[in-house]
Amino acid sequence: MLLRKYLSQLGIGKAIIDLKLPKVMYGLGERVTGEFFIIGGICEQKIKRLECDLVQIDKMNNTQQIIDTTTILTTKFIEEEQEIRIPFSFQLPVSAAVSSEHISYRFNTRLFFDKGVISEDQDIIQVVDQNSNEIDVGQ
Repeated sequence: MLLRKYLSQLGIGKAIIDLKLPKVMYGLGERVTGEFFIIGGICEQKIKRLECDLVQIDKMNNTQQIIDTTTILTTKFIEEEQEIRIPFSFQLPVSAAVSSEHISYRFNTRLFFDKGVISEDQDIIQVVDQNSNEIDVGQ
């Protein structure tokens, strides 16, 4: 048991985070909803906070910009292999650039534990003009 605890503090067998979204295409100004899905690792861990950034990547200028961040502070414990679901909601800005060959978006999710361990996830989305005739291909 003690060995498992030390391994999880090193990041081996830690709890994992996954942002689950129902689709990949969203219109400008649309509300993105889904859920954070957390699965416990090999032993109990104390969760400190959960952060999720919407990042815009500009391949033409080789830059990344954080559009906005959602932070959930907590002192919750997650048991070994326990599953926790937390609702997620994010309002896309109306003024964002639409996805293109040069512009893309992703949600970067980080789950912070006591002792400095971090679990991460990335989810790519496409931002389209609401008047566009593009078809949602799902995820």
